[in-house]
Amino acid sequence: MWHREGDEAGKGGVDVEASIPGSDCRRAYYRVAGFLPIRLMPLRPEETERAVFDLSLPNPCFQPLEEGGENAPLMARLRQIEEKLDLLLGLSGLEAPQPLSGADRQSVVFSGSGLSLDVTWSFLKGDAYHVEVLLPSPYSRVVRGVGLAVSDSIPESCGDALRPLAVELRHMEPENRDALIAYSYDLQRIALRARGDEEVED
Repeated sequence: MWHREGDEAGKGGVDVEASIPGSDCRRAYYRVAGFLPIRLMPLRPEETERAVFDLSLPNPCFQPLEEGGENAPLMARLRQIEEKLDLLLGLSGLEAPQPLSGADRQSVVFSGSGLSLDVTWSFLKGDAYHVEVLLPSPYSRVVRGVGLAVSDSIPESCGDALRPLAVELRHMEPENRDALIAYSYDLQRIALRARGDEEVED
């Protein structure tokens, strides 16, 4: 199911046309539903600026290097650093963030401008989140961004009840946003083909 940004049918989406710095207002965003590995990490106010800056840095987990040739000394050094970090983390009892995988998949409605998913915690309008989404092949990349909650959470009588959280993706590198949009277009084409097949069968 997909909807253009601003459609009444697209509940839970984010209508942020012209709110993204440097965006072209004529560029159409569509909300699509998917089941993707995704991680949201709350940011304190003092952490937000640093998180935005970090978006421009390469993600070392997704920068493949060749083992041989000129990269061999670097790979050896990286392995030594990784082993030391593993030892230090083991001694301190801290857990290192794990790469996104199939275990992190959630139902999410998203577009190039925002996303919506169900969470178990309460939140307020303007709360900041570091967002990571793992896109499948042929993209095979983690897109990262910093977003803001667009509304307060709905009060629930049960503490662990699911609450719909809509996040406006305020900060994201252009190539990451382009990959997210391209994947949403892929899902649109699949939905349109499925709809056409259903109409033919009817």
